[in-house]
Amino acid sequence: MSCIELKNEVAKLVINPKMGGSILHYSAMINGKFRDVFRNANDANSIHDSASFPLVPFSNRIKKGQFNWQQKQITLPLNHLPEKHVIHGHGWQTEWQVISHCGSEVTLEYKHKADAWPFSYVVRQSFKLIDTRLKMSMTLTNLSAENMPAGLGFHPYFTRTKKCAIHAELSQMWAVDNECMPTQITDAPEDFKYKQGLIINDAVLDNALINFPYQAEIYWPEWQAKADITTSNNCDFLVLYSPDKADFVCVEPVTHCTDAINMAAMGEKNTGVKSLSPQEKMHIWMNISPKSLIKGI
Repeated sequence: MSCIELKNEVAKLVINPKMGGSILHYSAMINGKFRDVFRNANDANSIHDSASFPLVPFSNRIKKGQFNWQQKQITLPLNHLPEKHVIHGHGWQTEWQVISHCGSEVTLEYKHKADAWPFSYVVRQSFKLIDTRLKMSMTLTNLSAENMPAGLGFHPYFTRTKKCAIHAELSQMWAVDNECMPTQITDAPEDFKYKQGLIINDAVLDNALINFPYQAEIYWPEWQAKADITTSNNCDFLVLYSPDKADFVCVEPVTHCTDAINMAAMGEKNTGVKSLSPQEKMHIWMNISPKSLIKGI
């Protein structure tokens, strides 16, 4: 099946099930004009150029693709060469099946059979447009006969204007080395907490912020607009990826920190890694609500 388009009078969403169950386009009517809330990826030929993709069954990196789980040493094949670490799980690099498509909502599914990742699972993700609001959700079910390490997240690429800013009550984050692996907890930029937020062009980040309060705001002063971001209360971390001079900023609600399985094994607390029992489910959601900053609109 080719791309799926969801639209109403004030919003449009384009999904590519074959390319990692990704989003290629999300725009909304703000102040009388359609704006690209996510970067416009209609011409994307690669998942790396998409507008959003799912993170399952883990987020971010596993150091060298190796970890010990239930007295078993597991080694995963590197999936983002030349990077030295395995990244973002399986969902973003595989084709998803369309389970349902009705009006303003679509549900996709991916089934994983045990391989180098020695656990079978099934995951479903749903997308729904409600006026200008986009609701994304994902449910993971462990189909294995043993407990599986599990984590989920979303990886949206928001459009980044020159004055684009993010506001959230965030105080701490994991510092990282030159391979983006966590080293120690440090203070987050104070500007996150200011009313106007942290101007993204003033910060180069690829960090997991901790104790995310499940809500944030992204501002586009040039458009006189913002979007409220809310998540399920198990997305305890927020990964911010803002490369220098890029036209996007990734605001990624996730359930665990980078390299969480190994970090937990080393005695680090509050990594967020979950041990999912056989047939147990794990669910997350993310709402994005674009709004005008002009009173009366």
